[in-house]
Amino acid sequence: MDIEVIVTTLSEAIEAERLGADRLELIADMEGGGITPSFGTIRNVVEHVSIPVHVMIRPHTRSFHFNEDDVETMLADIGLCRELGVNGIVFGALTQDGAIDERVLGEVIKHKGEMTLTFHRAFDASRDVFDAIDVLNEYPEVDILLTSGGAITALEGIDTLVELNERAEMMLLPGAGITVKTLPLLKERLDVNMVHVGNGVRTDGRFDQTKFNLLRG
Repeated sequence: MDIEVIVTTLSEAIEAERLGADRLELIADMEGGGITPSFGTIRNVVEHVSIPVHVMIRPHTRSFHFNEDDVETMLADIGLCRELGVNGIVFGALTQDGAIDERVLGEVIKHKGEMTLTFHRAFDASRDVFDAIDVLNEYPEVDILLTSGGAITALEGIDTLVELNERAEMMLLPGAGITVKTLPLLKERLDVNMVHVGNGVRTDGRFDQTKFNLLRG
């Protein structure tokens, strides 16, 4: 089982790679749900780790609905990520009534170049996750869907995750509340090759070698 780990600093990125992370999601403001990290952080992480780095593209945490100024900011950040050699971007946008914002998604696709595109847990805030997956399936440029199945944790959303995994035409990446205790239960039901973790590999805010090892089973 591969592990994507949330990191917020260069030190965390180096440590996560050393302990066995297979991929990094680089963000700022983890407690608030994640926003785009600084240019310097992105550049330094890309230069100092050898595993793939996927960067959060989100200008604020107020909602997943973005106005024109927000979109302009996100496209500029995507351009910087592309220039810095980032492997992938992590993005999600909804309309005011909770549908996938296809207009913004289309703009992101046009600007992302060869970077991998993950649609993040904005998906879980959509008005209907099954309608949302049908929309995302129409965009082959969406490579990964990060989701908890619309629930607070992936384990609570396991039934929905199983159905989404059957419907999805992209890689399903379960995330939210995955720990060494809950992962075996997820693996019993869900056929995926990677999980997304944050606090699940941390103890008192610091990475834990034992938890990395246990998550690998």
